[in-house]
Amino acid sequence: MLRNVLFNESRYSSQVIPRRNVTENVEIVMKWNFIRLEGLFEKEARLSQTVGIDLKWKDDYLVWDPSLYGGKSYLTATGNEVWTPDFIIFNRFDNFFYHLHVFISLLTVGSSISISTGNEVWTPDFIIFNRLESSFLSDGLQAEKVLVKYDGTINAQPYGELSTICNADTESFPADCTKCTIIVGASGVSQQHTFVWDKNGSVLGFEDNKDSHAFWKIWRLEKIPIFSYFAQINIYLQRLPAHYIYNIVFPASALSILAVLAFFIPLEEGERLSFGMTIFLSFMVLMLQVSSILPENSKSVSAVGKYFLQLMCSSFVAVFNSVVLSYFGSRSEIAKCTCPLNSIHPTSDDSFYKRDQVIAFNDKQIDTDDTKHETLVQHDNTTNHWVIIGYKRLRNYFRPLQIFNLITLLSCLITTIYAHIELFFVMNYNTCSNVA
Repeated sequence: MLRNVLFNESRYSSQVIPRRNVTENVEIVMKWNFIRLEGLFEKEARLSQTVGIDLKWKDDYLVWDPSLYGGKSYLTATGNEVWTPDFIIFNRFDNFFYHLHVFISLLTVGSSISISTGNEVWTPDFIIFNRLESSFLSDGLQAEKVLVKYDGTINAQPYGELSTICNADTESFPADCTKCTIIVGASGVSQQHTFVWDKNGSVLGFEDNKDSHAFWKIWRLEKIPIFSYFAQINIYLQRLPAHYIYNIVFPASALSILAVLAFFIPLEEGERLSFGMTIFLSFMVLMLQVSSILPENSKSVSAVGKYFLQLMCSSFVAVFNSVVLSYFGSRSEIAKCTCPLNSIHPTSDDSFYKRDQVIAFNDKQIDTDDTKHETLVQHDNTTNHWVIIGYKRLRNYFRPLQIFNLITLLSCLITTIYAHIELFFVMNYNTCSNVA
């Protein structure tokens, strides 16, 4: 009985602005209910969350006296039965183009203008075949259930998974912060709507669910009115870096230490080059793991990307060092083997003065007379012995190959230390307060 009276076609039309004075705007009070953060997918530039939107407005035509209808103070209806605002989420990810029957159209006949929906006029069969479907507000509020109260207050509460475009700023990854924006409002066809936020400035469910995600923390959420028919919601996300530290940074740090220790492996063993190549390939595997997480971006390089680049350069220098030393070391060994054999090997002698035997290497003759023997023995004292040994060792350290080995070792060590210090400062002193 009540429904027949309210929705009589001669008395009520869902296409007419619900105002006795048609020049008045309809004020829609919005309340945002945050249920759960599904995730921020950086490679797709998509923010997914489960939300509910509470919309309230007044309809001057849907008013009745409950005492005349058995005390019934409310009833439920569909969005097709009552007037609903032209509510659109502009930057949604998966459904930019709505069906044409959802849009409100302007019909101009002579000098008069009337408003109608795509259901009342012919619209082309326009389809985008490869779009991703989403049930949340895909048809506006037309398919939603609404609650109508006796004083004309209408309440619509659509909820579901909402995906919007959000380009993550990964320059400080894995300690980065990202700002995501959601823009809601009316389309440019109908601007007789005024969207306002409810007087309670807080977002329902935000405090209870801001820390519920495993990889992201919502540290701030703000509601901003842009125009009378637009509103904006800013969501500030902070990445939780523990997972990436344990699975990426710590293994890379261990590999960087091993890359430096490779310089102390004896070159004659033949394992130094293969060990360095193994470390370099391990860095490549970790780098591929990081690149599979982050989006392709040529404007900025992430902090962990710079970290891996420096460590890979250090590992490359270690491998290059091993190749150079192996090449020139093998050449020097060949030169030693092809030198003329001018040495004379002493015969075994059980003489008492065995320790004083001196072997002179000369191409022409071996001088064994007593005078020269005594002269050589006099120089074989303890002081001169250590001086000669120290001079030879010092001369070995200042050989070109030894200098090259020392320079490459220092460069690898400095690069590794600098990479760790830079990443430490990024992860400990980077704050989300500068995200605008």
